[in-house]
Amino acid sequence: MKSPWIPVFYHKEENKNYFYNVEDKRLVEGSYSSKSTILTLISGTVGVILYALLKSVIIKMTIFHLTLLSILSGVAVSFIIITVIDHFSKKSTYNKNISEEETAACFKEGEKQFKKNMMTGVWTILLALVSTFILYTSNGEALLFFATTLFWMLPTTIFALQRPFKRRKIYTLYKKNKLVIKNGE
Repeated sequence: MKSPWIPVFYHKEENKNYFYNVEDKRLVEGSYSSKSTILTLISGTVGVILYALLKSVIIKMTIFHLTLLSILSGVAVSFIIITVIDHFSKKSTYNKNISEEETAACFKEGEKQFKKNMMTGVWTILLALVSTFILYTSNGEALLFFATTLFWMLPTTIFALQRPFKRRKIYTLYKKNKLVIKNGE
């Protein structure tokens, strides 16, 4: 990802994301509308419909090629999602700077949240591997194919959007008081 924005902390109660811009050296706040309920209902409905349609469909392909296709399509879809998100994030501008008091809290809570998110990423990789094994030992059921594809989309997207190496670096620099933050107070 080439976006200058690195996530620092997501405040669930206030539905706000805090980002550090590596180009401008600013810590800013971004807020989002909460339309995730509609997306959850739509994805659940699509999932039920797919299950009903595909529960007994068997894909006629060698199991090795089917498994490989599932992994590759999951990773490919996640790269498309990441590219779209990166494109829009480059165009994003956030004008609300964060005060010094809020900055300390953001970095402290953000680091805790980051560790939890990375553990979630590790668990999704394990789910992807288990799903791949189950698909590989199955008869080529279409539902397992799509589940494996989804399970490979999740960790790729989670790790790419978390930007773990850059994020870890800014947390370390902040702790050592070496992170430049020009919020223009």
